[in-house]
Amino acid sequence: MDFKQLEVFVRLAENKSFSATANELKISQPTVSLHIKQLEEELDAPLFVRSTRELKITLTGEKLYRQVKELLEKKESIVKSFSNKRKKEMILGVSTISANYIMPPLIKKFNEEFPDVYVNISEKNSAETIKKVSDYKVDIGIVGMKIHDENCEFYPIYKDEFVFIAPNTDYYRKLKESNPSLKELVKEPFILREDGSGVKRNTELIFQSQNVNPASINTVASVNGIEVMKQLVARGVGTSLISKIAVEAWVKRGELLEIEIKENPHQYRQLYLVWNKKITLPTHVQEFLKIAKRGDIWDKSK
Repeated sequence: MDFKQLEVFVRLAENKSFSATANELKISQPTVSLHIKQLEEELDAPLFVRSTRELKITLTGEKLYRQVKELLEKKESIVKSFSNKRKKEMILGVSTISANYIMPPLIKKFNEEFPDVYVNISEKNSAETIKKVSDYKVDIGIVGMKIHDENCEFYPIYKDEFVFIAPNTDYYRKLKESNPSLKELVKEPFILREDGSGVKRNTELIFQSQNVNPASINTVASVNGIEVMKQLVARGVGTSLISKIAVEAWVKRGELLEIEIKENPHQYRQLYLVWNKKITLPTHVQEFLKIAKRGDIWDKSK
């Protein structure tokens, strides 16, 4: 006994016609007859009385009809509840830089093509977002670093440039004109991101690549958000390393001074899509991946 047989039985009981049932279910009349015969054999009882004039349901058939009708309604309700959730909601985990500068144009493009999908956005740092993807607490993530996780697949979507930022004052404008090295720059008061941040990880890689001793860094604060960082730097509390896209508008307005990091292997980093490769992603999440991978969303190429 399977759901297909039961569906055929219910339709036949309601239509009282083999031809009408076959047309409704888009199957042949012999197939309808076969499903009913198999049910009757399994239940060891006739379900219909067949005659040349009309088709009548038996008492056993009526009893079965009531039970099966309720069962099929429950099945439809269960399928619909899961189907609606999967088709209409996507949980997107994003790191700070991704949330503010990478995600908005991507969501706009996705919404244009799939307006019925509701996007639920969870903003955490990169390490926390990757953990959520691995545990399947979010459908997909956009992060600023790549780590080894046996559950996760990473795909680069955006080439991000790091710059040194400072207050836009006479002192720092003169320092910029002197073409300072990174070792000279980090002698200035410095503001770091929190542990787990992709920005902090890349900052550490930049330091390591130029043999900058962490003990030599004049760290004055650690913050867990780029907006706080920019405000502190603009107000003269310290300097920092940050994604260029996060400060372009501030630099253009003259609120921050940007100093390029030259000849550093980690001057650029990739931002990544990350998803759980050990599960089958819902169709709408797969479509989101396709759009993000196209690379035509942002001004920069990969």
